[in-house]
Amino acid sequence: MKSLLKKGSWGKRSCVMTIFLVLVMMFAVPVQAQDLGQKGLSGFYVGALVGYANGKYTSDMSAEIDHEPDGGLFGIQVGWSHPVGPIILGIDGDIALTKIEGEDSITLMGFKSDVTHDVNYLSTIRARLGFMAGPVLIYGTGGLAMADLDNKLVVSYYGQHIGSDEKSSWHTGWTVGGGLEFPITPNLALGAEYLYVDMGKEEVTMNIGGYPVTDKGDLDLHTFRFGIKYRF
Repeated sequence: MKSLLKKGSWGKRSCVMTIFLVLVMMFAVPVQAQDLGQKGLSGFYVGALVGYANGKYTSDMSAEIDHEPDGGLFGIQVGWSHPVGPIILGIDGDIALTKIEGEDSITLMGFKSDVTHDVNYLSTIRARLGFMAGPVLIYGTGGLAMADLDNKLVVSYYGQHIGSDEKSSWHTGWTVGGGLEFPITPNLALGAEYLYVDMGKEEVTMNIGGYPVTDKGDLDLHTFRFGIKYRF
């Protein structure tokens, strides 16, 4: 599965795909779906999502690390929504397998450090508030974000390998964003969503040749996602 999510043309083209699918939702969905309104966006749901993420990772490990991880994601989502007058309230939860990767190298007095940071999983739990604009639900959302990262460090001295270490870390932060949702049947809805994710700064200590090296990293992500939901 992760081979389908690797960086490159697939991930970057998913942004274009998301924009295209938004236009499809607004103009190419059958006319009868426009009559579903709030009814087609109420109740519990399960669904699938696919998308692309890019962002920035900064760290002050001995010297400044600064790179831009990116890649694809695929996951599942669950939630609930309910109309309250003209407003639709809801709660969403999701978890995605990702291939968001970034790397950087720094050289200081002959010592070269090769650093990689890979996001393996990304999950959010969010509240949602929206309103109907014709047949389309427009909403804002925000809440908790969590991610599992692999951190790897390889150190050499003038080309001579000194040591390497790899550790996983669990990051917790927050997310905010918005999206569109369009019911196409009483049970099915399509959606497109943008989320900004701030994972804050986490500290990971790795062992290189018997010496501890601390990576204090700060990860921010921009995610673009398309999903389909089935409501019960």
